[in-house]
Amino acid sequence: FIIKFEQGNLEQSYKIAEIDIIGGVDGVFELLDEEFLKSVTDQFALMRQSFNSAYSRYE
Repeated sequence: FIIKFEQGNLEQSYKIAEIDIIGGVDGVFELLDEEFLKSVTDQFALMRQSFNSAYSRYE
């Protein structure tokens, strides 16, 4: 399974072997709990900060 999150020009992808998930696609949705989604959101903030810093050095 590949779980992909996009926010603007940023993207996060997570690959999970089917054998590691019980219940198929339903099991994937169980994995996406509130704590995980908050972590994804926090990671986007860090990614944006890193990109903006790099871009400001580029200009």
